[in-house]
Amino acid sequence: MQAGVFAAPGQFIVENRPEPSLDTVPSDWVKLEVEACGVCGTDLQIVKDPPGHPAAPGVVLGHELAAHVVELGSEANAVREGDRVVLAPNLYCREQNLEPCAQCLRGRTNHCANFHTIGIHRDGGFARYVLAPEKALLSIAEDLSLGDAVWIEPLSCVLGGFNQFDVADAGTALVIGAGPIGVLHALMLKSQGLPVMVADLADARLEQARDAGVDWTVNVNAESLADVVSDATEGRGADLIVDAVGGQLGTAVDLAAMMGQICCFGLNSVTPIVNQSRLTERELRVFGTFVGVGTFPQAIQLLEDGLLQPSGLNLTMPLADLAEGLDLCRTGAAVKVVATPDS
Repeated sequence: MQAGVFAAPGQFIVENRPEPSLDTVPSDWVKLEVEACGVCGTDLQIVKDPPGHPAAPGVVLGHELAAHVVELGSEANAVREGDRVVLAPNLYCREQNLEPCAQCLRGRTNHCANFHTIGIHRDGGFARYVLAPEKALLSIAEDLSLGDAVWIEPLSCVLGGFNQFDVADAGTALVIGAGPIGVLHALMLKSQGLPVMVADLADARLEQARDAGVDWTVNVNAESLADVVSDATEGRGADLIVDAVGGQLGTAVDLAAMMGQICCFGLNSVTPIVNQSRLTERELRVFGTFVGVGTFPQAIQLLEDGLLQPSGLNLTMPLADLAEGLDLCRTGAAVKVVATPDS
């Protein structure tokens, strides 16, 4: 089968690999046939030189996948052959049949001491077949469009932060970054009836954000984000702000309304300069969010109910062309690239 592989720093290749065998994994694992797998910003970080995110060299990347179960391990009994599923790729103690660590005992599985990710630390979904523990699978409807199904994993991460917002008295929202995570945040905020601004550097992504229903888009290379926010809010500032890029906390603090809320989602090594006096005087609430805890069922329900339909943002291509797809993501020419495996 063809597989999209992190070969070495700066090197992503599509090469032939043997089909994975259940003989190599615990007996409660299953074999999945991948329908499609989305490109995540983490994948782009992994293939940078130097890498911006650790991964195992030689690993098959891809963790945003929808699939069908095609073979069961001898002790797998929670799913059946033919079931349509999505993968919760971050394996915690439970999924690895380990005694729970201190963080897992507290319900903080996103900070598990044994955190291990399919598609980063072991072979993932940029291939026809992938192996996974049955405990990490969730069923999805057969009639959920494939284009929406591949958004379940990133939406589960977005909900980890979005659910911490108090939207009751919010007037206007700002999302910094028009990549997949930024646009998902914008769609969630729009679903609450809020007017939303999205800022980015790439016109192509901003155009797709507008097509998805975003009220204002700002190319920060062409106009002042501060001026747009001020005009849109009559000088009050944005009530809810998402930094989907990372390193934008200083900007968010400067643009926040009195008692505004700032969600720091993006991971970036840039150290922002923050006006702490403004943060304190305006009584801003700033919180970070990492992955999500127990948010997969909510993500599935939102998409199955059609409350969010992000599939219009997809650029779908054969796995064989995925190196080109990564370049399109990297340059901002595409919001979400989705790879389909070889026949």
